[in-house]
Order: sequence, then C-alpha cells, then structure tokens
Amino acid sequence: MKHFKSIIRIGILLVLMAHYGCESMDDNYKQYIEEYNYSGKIDSLRVYPGYERVILAWDNPKDQKSKTIRVIYGVDSTVVNYDSMVDSVSIEGLDAGTGYEFIVYTLDAHQNLSVPTYITAFPVSQSFVDGLTPPMVVVQAIGPDQYVSIMGTSNVLMKFSGNLEYTVNGPDGFTQTDAVYLPEFIGESQIDIPVSSIIPLPFLPEGEYTFEIKVSIFPIISNLISADEVVLTNTQTITVEPVVINLMNIPGTITDRYNTGGGEGIEKVIDGNPNSKYLTGGSQTWMMWKMDREFIATYYTLVSGNDAPGRDPKDWKIEASNDGENWVTLDQQSGILFSNRFEKKTFLMDNRTAYSHYRMNISAYNQTGLFQLAEWTLYYDSAQ
Repeated sequence: MKHFKSIIRIGILLVLMAHYGCESMDDNYKQYIEEYNYSGKIDSLRVYPGYERVILAWDNPKDQKSKTIRVIYGVDSTVVNYDSMVDSVSIEGLDAGTGYEFIVYTLDAHQNLSVPTYITAFPVSQSFVDGLTPPMVVVQAIGPDQYVSIMGTSNVLMKFSGNLEYTVNGPDGFTQTDAVYLPEFIGESQIDIPVSSIIPLPFLPEGEYTFEIKVSIFPIISNLISADEVVLTNTQTITVEPVVINLMNIPGTITDRYNTGGGEGIEKVIDGNPNSKYLTGGSQTWMMWKMDREFIATYYTLVSGNDAPGRDPKDWKIEASNDGENWVTLDQQSGILFSNRFEKKTFLMDNRTAYSHYRMNISAYNQTGLFQLAEWTLYYDSAQ
C-alpha cells in the first residue's frame, strides 16, 4: 500500500511538471514569435568635407527589411529622412567651424530604426577659408627665361586645383587677362608661367606691374581634402628690373670655318676664361653659335687675346639665321682696333627677333694671316 501511494504521488508530480513545462514552452514560443528582427546596420561610414557642407557615404546592408535612410546631426539633432536606400548624401548649410556628429540609421517599412552608426565631420567654414594665406606673385629669371611665379599654391591646409585666373597691368597701357587650367601643377606649391606665354617677348620690360590673381584650391580639413574648390585672391604691384641673359649659357654648339680644335680651338672662345683664346689660320674665318632654341640677341662683347695685336679682328659682320642657310645682318663693324690685351669691347644691335643661329663673319684681321680672340659673348638685355 505504501508503495502504491508513492507511485500515485510520483504520477501527480509528473502530471504537474508536464503541465507547467508545456505552459513555459508555450510562453517561450510566444516570446520568440513576437521578437523583432531589426533593419540592417550600415557599414563603412565615411565623410568628405566640403565648403559649408559634408558628404557622407557608406555601404548599405544586404537585408530585405531596410527600406529608407535617416541622418541625425548637430546639437539640435536635426533629422533628415531619405525615402530610398541611398548610399551617399550631402548635408548643406554647415557654417560652423567646429565638428558635427552624424548618426545614420536604416529604417524598415514600419519606421523601426536600425542600430546607429556614428561619425564626426568638420565642414570647411568661411572663417577657415578667410584664414588661409593667398598665394603671392614673384617675377624671376629661371635659367635663360623669365617667369611669373605663383608661390604658395599648396600647403598642409590647401591643395592647388589647377585653375588659375590672372590679370596683368603694366607700363604704356599694357594689360593681359587669362584663365588657364594647369593639370600638371595640381597639388604643387609653385606655378611658373613663362613670360613669353603672356607677351610676345621672353621678358617683361622694366617698370611697375600689377598682378591680380584668383587661385582655386581644395581646403584640407583634418588631413581630408575638401570635395569643393574655393577661390583665393591676391593683388600685388611688382617692380620688374631689366634682365640680362648670356646666350652662351643656353644649350648649343660653337663651330668655325676650319673646325679648329686643340688647346686653342674654337671652344676656347666661349669658355668664359679670357686667359685662354681661340687661334686659327686663313685670310678670313667665321664663328657660329647654334642654340637648341631661338633667342633674341641685343648686344655682344669681344675680348682681345693675350698677345700679338696683329691677330685681332678688324672688320666683321654679325649675322643671324633660323635655318643655317638664310642669313640677315644684325651688325657690321670695320677698322676696329683693340688698344690693350684682354680688352673688352661691347657692340649694341637693334634686334627684336629671336634666332637660333648667330655668326660672326670676320673679313679682315689687323695685320697677320692668323686670327685670335679670347672671348665672344652674345647677350639679351630687356632694357634695350
């Protein structure tokens, strides 16, 4: 009997456990079927600063629940809703110079929010642009050419975009305006514009010039380059001094009628050393300086040799050509005497044309059948 009662108690206990177990499982099941599966979270949120705006971009989730996008930003929690699954947006009207926090959600069809994604961004403000140092203008000779150099177009706070506008006003009513795109200079800190691209001369005539420049740059915020260009302006007045160029410093070759070589060959006449000299025979000779480019010569100098005055040039012509066959006379001299050894004489030429070939054609020496000369140098002087 006692054993029978124990079996009854165990049976009752099992029935109760089964009842309550089923009820608990039913509750768990109901909880499971009512649990919500959230809209997917965006991935790889990134930001690109712009002028008084930022551009946000991200990767959208692959789920089927996400239907729209919401962006919340600023201290006043401004809400912007987008009615599709866009993956980039531009937030405009951000004129503060401080950072903005942006929160991006996806929403499902019932406007339920996903897990948020955060990022902080710094737009380019007007005060930031006002604090940038505009580029400055310098007129300088680089090698045999003169350039208008725009200095400081890029630095840690900005990057040159390639767009430049300038106006130049100078003596005698000279004015020139141009807008150029210079892709080869994007990101460079200095832009060198040949003067010959501004005027039909390699150098600006001396005088005062006013340069007005507009340079487009991309500001750099927190090491991020802005998506928008802004324009920096500057006006400068510059005094341009005369420039003298030694044409023998321009790449070229020197030759003579007799192909004279050796220790007193033709190369000695352009070596810049008056203590050496060019010596050759023949009743007449010529020397020719051929450059790799055309250039204007406005005067030349001769330096007499170290000895034997009878070998000095007496009569000659300076001729110019661009093909080596057709020559024009730029200067002609006769009866010239050098009073001293190593004496330098200067001869002006009225020339405004650029040539690649210049020739000194010597028709008479002072006495002997030998010719000598320490130095022959051609020059361009922008003041002539």
